Amino acid sequence: MAEFLKYLALLMVLVVCYQFYAFSISRVGQEKQVRCQRLGIIFTTIGIVSLIFRTGPTVIGGLVLIMLGLRLIAQGLDRLDKKTFIDRYEEDQEDK
Repeated sequence: MAEFLKYLALLMVLVVCYQFYAFSISRVGQEKQVRCQRLGIIFTTIGIVSLIFRTGPTVIGGLVLIMLGLRLIAQGLDRLDKKTFIDRYEEDQEDK
């Protein structure tokens, strides 16, 4: 019964974390970058620390938080100005 309560508490915490994740990725521009990077670092840190306890629910929750955190960090590194392409030469643009 105690294990069930641990999983239930973990599920509630993960749902709240997912709500923060969904809110952060719905922002636009500079605000999205800042929120995603900060929350990503927080989620990744909490996930790594939760691996210390080495019980089933905390390890599962920690891995999920690490994955959400790394995804948030990656979303925060997205370019703001998507009009500039780094894989094209200026000479190619002048011909067209």
